[in-house]
Amino acid sequence: MPYVNEAMNSMSDYESAAWQRLIEEANGANTKANRKLLKVPDKIQTKTKEVGSFVGTKSQAAIQKIPGAQQGVEVTSELLAQAMQKAMEGLHSVTVDFGMNSIDTGKVVERLNKKGAKIESFDEIRTLDLRICDRATSNSKQLYSLAGIAEGAASSLVVSGLTVSSTVSGGTTAAVAIGAVATDTVAVLTGMGRIVASVAAHYGYDVKEPEEAAFAAGVLSYSTASGSAEKAASLAALSRLTQQMMRNPTWNQLSSNLMVQVLKQVYKLLGMNLTKRKLAQAVPVLGVVINGGLNAKMAQDTFHRAHTSYRLRFLTEKYGLDPAEWAPKVDDPATDIPLIDEIIEAEIVEAD
Repeated sequence: MPYVNEAMNSMSDYESAAWQRLIEEANGANTKANRKLLKVPDKIQTKTKEVGSFVGTKSQAAIQKIPGAQQGVEVTSELLAQAMQKAMEGLHSVTVDFGMNSIDTGKVVERLNKKGAKIESFDEIRTLDLRICDRATSNSKQLYSLAGIAEGAASSLVVSGLTVSSTVSGGTTAAVAIGAVATDTVAVLTGMGRIVASVAAHYGYDVKEPEEAAFAAGVLSYSTASGSAEKAASLAALSRLTQQMMRNPTWNQLSSNLMVQVLKQVYKLLGMNLTKRKLAQAVPVLGVVINGGLNAKMAQDTFHRAHTSYRLRFLTEKYGLDPAEWAPKVDDPATDIPLIDEIIEAEIVEAD
């Protein structure tokens, strides 16, 4: 039976219905809510589906088409590690400074008031009805997805030597292609950070605060998860983190230096994972159309999962509900996705 709290009786009909759908979705139900995707051009949709055929055993063959990669898996792996290490340097500062910290909370308040909020300060947002917050975020998804398409196309033009083709030009080496994809990943994560920060702000959470930056990093992990096991594990980690933040007042007093180390660790792992995924899907080989479609899909997933995460947390904290209610059952805890609560615990142990 769903968790029951007397405060739930204070929910509006809209909030009650939204909570029920969110709980069902968190536990694996295939609800129709929040499933309306951006209508991208048919060519991009087709190519994005085709990229799946390169995953797995065919991915290495696709990468081998890049001039300079024919020396073998070991050489390509070494190039990959070097290129990613270089691209990931400063990823935390880039993502935070230009992504997460780029949201003007004053403008968010103005936008909410245009939707009927009638509030004077950012701190009042979490007292609003969920419907108003939802209205204020409803028009952002398409813009972010289109930005993802444009950014992906730009990076693929670099990889393909400024030619739109299905193969990498002869002048592009494995090192250049891998480096370009790694650099593209940094840009993508920065954009994803901005999406998360924007959604967070519309529900009253300012990611400029250290503890909120940590939660936002967990939302980014959830956004990049692929497959039901990874999604369940990352959402469960967010549930546990919410429990900590609600039940342990001293948690919010953790040092900013510790939080910086947490964020660096999360962004580095996310950057490595996303770069490997793009290479495995033969982005350097397939070029502009594929990378634009993949980045658009990442933007859509980020918006949807950030929306889910902050709506769950908004209602949980507003009505004193149990975050464990929306923690999915995790059958297989093994995952490459960084789990935010575990990283924080590890940093606390190391600091002690």
